[in-house]
Amino acid sequence: MDFGCWEGQRWDAVPKADFERWTADFDAHRFGGRESVSEFMQRVAAAWDETQQQGRDAVWITHAGVIRAATLLAQGVRQVAQATQWPRQAPAFGRWSEIEA
Repeated sequence: MDFGCWEGQRWDAVPKADFERWTADFDAHRFGGRESVSEFMQRVAAAWDETQQQGRDAVWITHAGVIRAATLLAQGVRQVAQATQWPRQAPAFGRWSEIEA
């Protein structure tokens, strides 16, 4: 996800009010001014759908946000309305995850 002005910043550097605005309107709010969760999910879903249409295994080298989105897509979830619905678990840095659709 493109976090705009918050890209590359530590979570503890983000003002609490900005973080609260995002989690209150998780699906539509453009955290950092760039991309909403809905837009991010649509972007990952386009790649996911293309991979599924090819009908073969694929390797994605990416970051934890895309892995979390792909995990939801594999479960049939295409929209995340609340922050509590976003997966907390992701592979540790430098690790991998296998997702079966």
